[in-house]
Amino acid sequence: MTTNPYLPQDCPDGRALLAEGHEIAKGVQCGISLLCQTHRVKSEVEYKRKMVKEGRIMTSLNIGMQTWAETERAFEQIWEACEQRGFRVDRYQMQLDRRMGLPPELWDKAAKETGPMLETERDWRATAHTVPIQPQLGDMMIGSPMSVSNAQNALQVGVNYIGNMSQFAWKYPGWPGDDVEQMVEMVKALGLMAAKRDDDAMMQSYLEDGYPAQFKDYCSYIGWTLFERHLVDEVIGARLSVAYGGLTHNPVTKAAMVLALEAIKPEGTMNSFYHCNTTAYSPEVDENFAVISIDDLYIMLAQLRTKSGAACLSIPVTEALRVPSWQEIVQVQTVARRVASDCGRLMESFNWPHIEALAERMIEGGRRFYENIVEGLTDIGVDMNDPLQILLTIRRMGAPAIENRFGVGVLPKSDIELYQPLIPTDTYLDFVERRDRAKTIFAGADLKKPEKTRLVLGSTDIHEYAMFLIIDGLKSVGIEPVVAGTSVDPDEFADLALEAGATALLVSTHNGMALTYAKQLQVELASRKLDIPIAMGGTLNQDIEGEPTPIDVTADLKELGIHVCGDVTDVLALIGAKA
Repeated sequence: MTTNPYLPQDCPDGRALLAEGHEIAKGVQCGISLLCQTHRVKSEVEYKRKMVKEGRIMTSLNIGMQTWAETERAFEQIWEACEQRGFRVDRYQMQLDRRMGLPPELWDKAAKETGPMLETERDWRATAHTVPIQPQLGDMMIGSPMSVSNAQNALQVGVNYIGNMSQFAWKYPGWPGDDVEQMVEMVKALGLMAAKRDDDAMMQSYLEDGYPAQFKDYCSYIGWTLFERHLVDEVIGARLSVAYGGLTHNPVTKAAMVLALEAIKPEGTMNSFYHCNTTAYSPEVDENFAVISIDDLYIMLAQLRTKSGAACLSIPVTEALRVPSWQEIVQVQTVARRVASDCGRLMESFNWPHIEALAERMIEGGRRFYENIVEGLTDIGVDMNDPLQILLTIRRMGAPAIENRFGVGVLPKSDIELYQPLIPTDTYLDFVERRDRAKTIFAGADLKKPEKTRLVLGSTDIHEYAMFLIIDGLKSVGIEPVVAGTSVDPDEFADLALEAGATALLVSTHNGMALTYAKQLQVELASRKLDIPIAMGGTLNQDIEGEPTPIDVTADLKELGIHVCGDVTDVLALIGAKA
């Protein structure tokens, strides 16, 4: 039995699951990819070391057409076009359909999403043997209900970097099991990866696919990396590879993060890739060429300075508009190779002491965050030698709770306060900019008798930024809202509304449940004989069976009488204020 409040009383033994993974590994023969055969190395790790020695800046691409047949053909076209232009791409990340994380018998019952499926042995083999570009299979692999099978298949065809450690908290629509069953499969697969460590199997983690995407502090990014590395390298006995970058648009900060991530990795470990920004692109495609060129340059220079061996993942300039074509992938790879050719002569033009000092601050704060996590988990009764206990506990705690509890900045004292970061992430700084804009608009609003306005505010899921934007805005006009917090169920909202004598409810939602939540909330209010307005904002869509992606339900919400907010300042109209 366990006293840990986050664990079931009959929690399986994680060490036994690791041993099961080691047994499974005895039947797995690691293959050698076409790229590795071409360069006469046994693995991508060995290839990376060879390229570092030669001084090559490696590049990477994202790809995932609607079907595997289309993707395979795109590879051939990309390879041919790049060869004609006089360069080659080193590796790629496959953007697979989320159904790859489900057992095959559930594929037809789950909605198709963007990306191909690997349905046959031939499909799997073709990922590593169509062209000499090394595959990384990250999404929907280890961390999913199909962790073991997917890891086996990937290793056998010659894939060395398999992910995604950061996706341990992801959910899979159509999966009938619970989080315990899902994490059991993950731990077995981690045992398999540990058994193949000497064959250069690398447990890949793209940080922004996990909790760091929700963190407000770059110290938390570094601390979380140290925590994942402790879990994978020391507790499990495998080897962790880290990737990072998609949510950072400040190139100086990104360069410092690369230096920090390289400084904390164990000797002999080769990180996989550093991701160019995915948030700074606009519909103005021509402007995006400037964004990608600067991003490429800083990432490449940081890698040259550290001799990292990680590839630079450049994002096509049309990413903000559509799924890029193979021609657009070649286009951005051409830009990347041209930038790489100038890196050597630009190295000393950068202010490295400033960047290195920032990296040191990140590492110092990150080490404290890591120590706080380990101490905190130990205090609540987690067996720190049991990977299943660790994974289940952090999965059930959630990212905001972990940073709010263990962060090295100023910790919040209540639900209406935000964690104040030591080194703020770009995501957090963007939020602050939006908050200041909203406060200015709210402060200039004309509101009669604010003391009679009683609002209850909360989020249906873990997303909290919009909630805090509204809190600060309302305070600027003299309204102190009742804050329900995050992950609030409809009945909890209704109870608070009754208790507070609410004049309106403000609901933030982002996870594909806007319509069902609104209907349930109306039912709960009616059962308490409450007839008050409901305003909803955020991502107003709904997961619909048979649809490949969540559909917009704005019109449906309006038909229900919900006040739809396209911007946080739309709340002013609901409370009778004039901007």
